[in-house]
Amino acid sequence: MSEQFSILIDSRTRFETSEPGGVWLSMPTTKEQLHEAMRNIGVTAEKPQDLFVGGFANTEQCPFDVPLSVIQSASMDELNYFGKLLEMQSDGDKDKFAAAVTHGEYAGSMKDLINLAQNLDCYWLYPTVRSEEDYGYYLIDELDELELPEEAKKYFKYEEYGRDAVSKDKGQFTEQGYIYNNQNTFTEWYRGTENEIPKEYRVMSFPQPHRPDPSKVEMDAAAPGQKTVQTI
Repeated sequence: MSEQFSILIDSRTRFETSEPGGVWLSMPTTKEQLHEAMRNIGVTAEKPQDLFVGGFANTEQCPFDVPLSVIQSASMDELNYFGKLLEMQSDGDKDKFAAAVTHGEYAGSMKDLINLAQNLDCYWLYPTVRSEEDYGYYLIDELDELELPEEAKKYFKYEEYGRDAVSKDKGQFTEQGYIYNNQNTFTEWYRGTENEIPKEYRVMSFPQPHRPDPSKVEMDAAAPGQKTVQTI
């Protein structure tokens, strides 16, 4: 598995006493990795309410940006499912996803993000288009929206044409380029219930607390104490 984003998990008890700590957990993850991270912050099945997410970090490969509250409101299984969906995307789709998140139509909840990751065909992304003028040149010179004689192009107002097109598209310029919704049907694959998450992506459970072996405890108690032997 390759890291798509990471979350900072911590113990609520420790956090509320301002004790530094927490563990960064890469997503997607495994049940074993999750349990190890939980043990490192002292969270077990005895205190499940202690677990909380205190931070979020994206990666250079998938630099989508959402408020921490969106991550905190999600379940661990949702976060892992989301991470797996991103992991399966090509680099081009990761760029389109990051741009679509910036566009903001489907970025207000983890349910939105999971569905967005599966509906990228609803968006067009133009990586080289960075301004209204760029868009005007793209539409005229590359797509030939208007058949202008070469002589007339010297006088054509590309920026104004691009501005009108952006307004019509309801598009947005992002770090990944210009993006807009092409009005393809957006399908809600995930409606927000845990049983819709494939079983292989469900990792949420709490580790059992460490308990000493009773037989070993009895043996230790029965062992005679060490005595210093003096010799003449």
